[in-house]
Parts: sequence; structure tokens; C-alpha cells
Amino acid sequence: MFLCLLYNYKILIFKNILLVFFVFHFSLCFSQQKNEITKKDSFIDLSDQYINIDFGKSLTFAKKALVEAKKENDTYSKAQAYYYIAKSYVFFRNFEKGDYYIRKGFTEEAVEKDIHLKALFLMLEGTYYSRMSLVEQTLISNRKIINFVESKDDMESKVILANVYMNMADCYTELKKYDSAHFYADKSIVTVEKIPLKRYLNMRKIYKNKSFIYFYKSWILLQQNKPDQAYFYIEKAYKQAILEKIEYLALFYEIYGDYYYQIRNYQKAVDYYLLAADNKVKFKQNSAYVDSKIAKSYKILGDVHKEKYYLEIAENRHRIDKEEHNLIIQKELVRMLEKEKNEKSNIRFNNHLMIVSITFLFTLLLIILVIRYQKIRKRKRTIIEEQKIKLLEKESEIYKKEREFEKLELKVNNPFSELNNMVKENSPQFWGRFQEIYSNFSAKMLEINPTLKVSELTFCAYIYLGFSNKEIAEYTFKSIRTIENNRYNLRKKIGLTSEEDFCLWLRKYIDT
Repeated sequence: MFLCLLYNYKILIFKNILLVFFVFHFSLCFSQQKNEITKKDSFIDLSDQYINIDFGKSLTFAKKALVEAKKENDTYSKAQAYYYIAKSYVFFRNFEKGDYYIRKGFTEEAVEKDIHLKALFLMLEGTYYSRMSLVEQTLISNRKIINFVESKDDMESKVILANVYMNMADCYTELKKYDSAHFYADKSIVTVEKIPLKRYLNMRKIYKNKSFIYFYKSWILLQQNKPDQAYFYIEKAYKQAILEKIEYLALFYEIYGDYYYQIRNYQKAVDYYLLAADNKVKFKQNSAYVDSKIAKSYKILGDVHKEKYYLEIAENRHRIDKEEHNLIIQKELVRMLEKEKNEKSNIRFNNHLMIVSITFLFTLLLIILVIRYQKIRKRKRTIIEEQKIKLLEKESEIYKKEREFEKLELKVNNPFSELNNMVKENSPQFWGRFQEIYSNFSAKMLEINPTLKVSELTFCAYIYLGFSNKEIAEYTFKSIRTIENNRYNLRKKIGLTSEEDFCLWLRKYIDT
């Protein structure tokens, strides 16, 4: 009896040991599996957390997330990783890689199915175009988003919509269409402020642009020289940026500087411009435009040494930036032309394949169905003719697009020659075209004397382009004496001494 009980007791202990072993083994396997599943998500979370704090780290974690997502062929995670990688490259002005990863994102199935991902990629595409000053393409990308997000009620869609309105406002500000800019800026503010603050702050950083929404509203007002109205939104923008723990604060410091410059508190303007420049350097961003503002402020403050120092820095950087910017636009045009050529080649191949397939199909039918020979032959001829017409239409459309791109390329490459010809022809469209190419010319001249007339601004444009009194008189059909009087009166209006060279002064003032 005792031996029997002992035997049963041993069996019970053995069973319990086995049970503990299996539970431990299952828990370990489940834990490992869970860690593998969440690794890519944790990398994506880290990439998101470093946006506007350290884009270098954001890029690093996004690349790690992409490696993990590719192992599992997880289209949603791959799309997210592509987005963060592209966003970082666009921030660092590496547009070639930025565009590459944007296109990679669009190829993912998740982007086509998930409206939030699709909207984010379209917005990033718009930002990519905006950084290259391609305003129309920026508007096109953002309008696409409105079409499928505007009717949605979820919080992410509302934030996306607010961001799109903000981007539209920025585009119209660039085009100097301030009524439209205010319209979209106000819509953006109304939309984002309907979202509860706690809910908003818990969103991913890729959605959060509330501080920039206020920023762009203040920017529009400053462009209209309304600093008193702008200050309210500048304050809101900065406080929101601090609340969201944004560390890339250069834009907010800079707009504080612009505000104080407009109200003529030049020392305080310099203080904020210096903060902006330091912050840009920290984030490896170019500070040339801010440096030129610092130089301009020091000029008014009478500090010639610092004015010259910052002016030299700004001029050197502006020159390099202009060359880089033109190169980027050229590369983008080449890429777009290559894309058109590939599309043309694909269209021709597909049409050729279609014609061959149809021909083969109907030839086979002719052999099999001799009785219906005439009917099939007639049908074959009709279809082939239709395909030829379509092919001609496609080729005609592609030809038109190629001509448009050639015109665009000419405009990018030869604006100075175009303006010279317009002056020589005394073209009435000269002033409008000149403003398109030198968009800040009119505003900067009116800063000196707001009473300057269009005719006087046009005369300044002639001088800026290097035309002599004799040439201006010849092309405008006026006497040299009249042109000399106009030049003398214009000098007085802008406070230019007789010792200063008008043309050199103009170019230095406008280009800095």
C-alpha cells in the first residue's frame, strides 16, 4: 500500500514538472514572438518622436524599421518607414533621395488602401515641390488630398485637412494672393482648434502642425505689413511649439525678428535673428536668409562692422544656394522629361502589343470561322483604325507636353535674356514678367518709398538690368534729357547721393 502511494506521488510530481516546463516554454516563445512583432513598430515610434528634434536620429530609426518591415513583407510598416525616411531627406534638402522614397511609398499597397497614409505621402510630395519653389505642383498635390479627406470625420483626417489648408495658404502667400491665403489659413485654424487638445497632443508627430498653422497666419499678415495683427498668432505659434516640445524653433525665432523689425525695434529683431541662425546651424540648415536680415538690421543700427560681416556671409551663401537651387530644378525637369519619355515608350509598346494581339486573334478567328470571314475582317480593320487614332492622339498629347516642358526649361534657363528682349521691344508685359522673376523687387523698393509709381518702379527695373540712359531713351522713344531728369528725380525719391552708382546700389540692395 505504501509503495503504491509513493509511486502515485512520484507520477503527480512528474506531471506538475512537465506542466511547468510547457507553460514556461510557451511563455518564452510568445514573448520572443511579441518582441519580433513590435520591434519595427518601436523603431517607427522612435523615428516619429525625433521629428523636429533630431532628423538624423529620425532617419536612422526609420531605416531600421524598414529593415524589419521588409523581413516580414509588412506593407503598412514599409510605407511608414518610407515616409519617415523621405521626410528626413527632404528636411536635409537631399531631394533626389527624398523623391526616391516618396515614389517607393506610393508603390506600397497600404498607401493605396489607407487614406491617412496616402494623404501623408501626397502632403510630403507637396512639401518636396514647395522646397523647390514649384508652387503649382504643390497646389496639385494638396488639392488631391482635399478630394478624399474633406468628408471624413475621424480626428486624423481633420488634422490632415487642417495641414492641407495650411499648405494651400502658404502657396497663395508665395503667389501674393493674400485674400486666398487668409481664406485657407482661417479654415486651417478653425479645423485644428475643433480637435480637443488632449486628443491632439496624443497623436503622432507626423500629424501635428498646429504651431506652423499659427505661424503661417502670422507670416501672411507680416507680408501685408500688419505686425500688430500678426503678433497674436506669433505668440500662439511659439507657445504651441513649446507645448509640443519642438526643438527646431528657427522659424519661430525668425518671425519674432520680422515682427520687431517691422515695428522698428531693431535690436530686439537682431536678438531673435541670432537665435534663429544658431538654431538653424544646430539642425544643419542654411541660415543665409536670416544672416541677410541681421546685416540689414545692423545697418539701421549703425554697426557697420557687423553689417559687413553678416552681409558677406549671406551673399556667399546666397550665391551657393542659387546655384544649388537651379541645379535641383534642372535635375527635376530632366527627371520629369525622362518620366514622360518612359510613359511615351510604354504607351507605344502597349498599343503595338494591343494591335499585334488583336491582329493575331482575328487572324486565328478567320482561319477557324471561314464562313464569317468578311464580317471578322471588317471588324478587324475598324479596331485597328481606332487604335491608330488613339495612338496618334496619345502621340499628339505627348508632343504638346514635350513642348510645354521645353518652354518651362527655357524660362528656367534664360529669364535675363527674355527680359532684355522685352525692354528692347518696349513690351507692355515687361513689368509683369519682371515681377515674376524678381518677386521681391517691388516690395523692397516700396519699403524705401511707398509712393513710388509703377512707371518709376519700371524705370528702376531698367537700371537694375544695366540699361544706360541712351538705351532707355531709345527703347522707350523718349529724349535722353527726359530720361536724365527721370533718373535724377528717382534718386531724390529714394535718397541716393550723386556719388553712388545707381545700378550697383540697386543690385546690392535687391539681391541682399
